[in-house]
Amino acid sequence: MTADPHAGGSAPRAVAERLALGALDYPIPARANQLDFMLGALTLSAFVILALTGMVLTQFYNPAPLAAHDSVRYLITSLPLITLLRDVHVWSASAAMVLVFTHLAAVFWRRGFRQPREGLWWSGVLLLALLFGLAFTGTVLRADQEAVEALAHAIAGAELVGPLGAPFRPDFTPASPLLTRTYGLHVSVLPIALLALVALHLWLIRHLGVSAQGETRVAFRTHLRPLGAFALILVAAVAALALAWPADLLAAGIEGFEVTKPFWAFLWIYAAENLFGMAGMLVAPAVLFGFLALVPVTDRRDGPGATVTRIAGIVLLFLLVAAIVYAAAAPGQTHLNM
Repeated sequence: MTADPHAGGSAPRAVAERLALGALDYPIPARANQLDFMLGALTLSAFVILALTGMVLTQFYNPAPLAAHDSVRYLITSLPLITLLRDVHVWSASAAMVLVFTHLAAVFWRRGFRQPREGLWWSGVLLLALLFGLAFTGTVLRADQEAVEALAHAIAGAELVGPLGAPFRPDFTPASPLLTRTYGLHVSVLPIALLALVALHLWLIRHLGVSAQGETRVAFRTHLRPLGAFALILVAAVAALALAWPADLLAAGIEGFEVTKPFWAFLWIYAAENLFGMAGMLVAPAVLFGFLALVPVTDRRDGPGATVTRIAGIVLLFLLVAAIVYAAAAPGQTHLNM
């Protein structure tokens, strides 16, 4: 009788065989096991935290305009554990923002966007745009004063761009309030788009490889050990921040007033509004994302174009950070009537 080569063996080996975990043994540069090459995966870890906590929070949130703020207030005052998850959700959003910006800066610095990785760069830029969309819609869902002002800015921006902004106007569909439609964006449309882009991004990484240099190769499985450790540190840091600095909830919003500043990740846009009026709300993102979209085109190879792109990127990063600091420190201003 011939022995079955697949019979027997240890339980871990049997599980690995049936789940095809051997596919994780493909070679990658040893340099990829350093932290600066794990920023993208850590951003994905923050997305996972956001998704898990968000699924819980949706069970306690009422997207009706007259009930939204009360549902969040009830959660904070009556459900301590769910409140902690909400705080983790908010801090995870900040962590994701910091990580994705840091990841983009690292890829930009080592020119990891050059052929054949242009698609990787552009999908990363789109992921950043979606993350801004999720941060904005998440802010609006609170229905407090900051949320009402954020929604008013979105409506004003929609008016400025004409027909393109129609979905963000209250009268786009009388059957569904704008807050309820924003909830739909936050929990379905944007997450589905994010999942699709993440899948594309991971597919491209798997088949194009990372931009790490060096001849030494190691199995991808070795990448998972330090990555898992850093992911646990991320979870611990987010949980600690959530416990130390719970997320605010202001009083129910009143339309027609502008007395708050936006979520820190939008302060650079707030600074542009301070300097250029409402048009700055559209011009500033157009400049940032326009530059990011052009990077693989203007920096295809070494030469004057690459030098100009490198300098412009450094200047833009400096201006972005300076604008956030300026907006955080500057007195509040009214923009909606500009």
